[in-house]
Amino acid sequence: MIVLRFTSGLGNQMFQYAFYNYLRKKYPEERVLADISWFTWNQAHQGFELTRLFERPENTAFKLERASTFDTWCCSGTVPQKNKLMRYFNRITRLFAGRHFENIHYYETGRENEDSLKARIDSLPKGKNAYITGYFLNEAYYKDELTDIRRALSFDLSDIGEENEKLLRELDKENSVAIHVRRGDYLAPGYTENFINLGMDYYRSAVERAKKDIPDPKFFIFSDDKEYIQTAFNWLDNVTVVNGNTGKNSYLDMALMSHARALITANSTFSEWAGLLNNRENALVIYPKAYLKDHDSNVWTIPGWVRV
Repeated sequence: MIVLRFTSGLGNQMFQYAFYNYLRKKYPEERVLADISWFTWNQAHQGFELTRLFERPENTAFKLERASTFDTWCCSGTVPQKNKLMRYFNRITRLFAGRHFENIHYYETGRENEDSLKARIDSLPKGKNAYITGYFLNEAYYKDELTDIRRALSFDLSDIGEENEKLLRELDKENSVAIHVRRGDYLAPGYTENFINLGMDYYRSAVERAKKDIPDPKFFIFSDDKEYIQTAFNWLDNVTVVNGNTGKNSYLDMALMSHARALITANSTFSEWAGLLNNRENALVIYPKAYLKDHDSNVWTIPGWVRV
């Protein structure tokens, strides 16, 4: 049995789903389960969104089997509960069986480099339990499966409202350029220590790169800070600012951006997935080299992806 821990916001959940899909195909003889208990006490952004957005009768490509509390305990040695009794139980488990569970726990973040981790992931012991934690942005886990992943992670756009339908028609045109500018939480403590605050140098360079491929471009800037956009991007013409999709409807920004002829991403998995979901054969996705303060972004080898 393999249990994968899901955490964080929508973009990271989608990368974790792509990795979950990789595990299912890599180990067809094993049960591969999703531990979503993290969301019981962490309501990052909109909570766990995958089933709400993608699990519907007509979307048979989306498959996600949840781990039970017992499944999670068998693989991690932790009962995902908040009450005091269970916390004591978890301590006892770690005291007497901590070494066992540490040996079957595979960490991505801060524990192993990507190559070392992938080598271990690709050689999990058959018939034994494993618990896996991480974000798994490495394109090696999904690049060859993008067609199936796009089908599984397809949004229902049948009832998105008149304004979004109008935007969708505009974004489907050949001169559309979507720009993602993430402010909000990226300016909060916990983010400022880790994430690069992308400045206008990046966006100016990215716009110039987009103009090389797209004549007479129409720009659509997606952001949660309209006032900042109107000031900071006053050098850019032919612009529509999009900031009406909030709360549970925030995912619609990703869905809309995925239709643009070109996309300029932020250092954000949210807009990266807007690029990955783009079905255009001539899609152009421009992404920043600068990502986290301690290391640069991954290098994408997907056709049409350009690093600036």
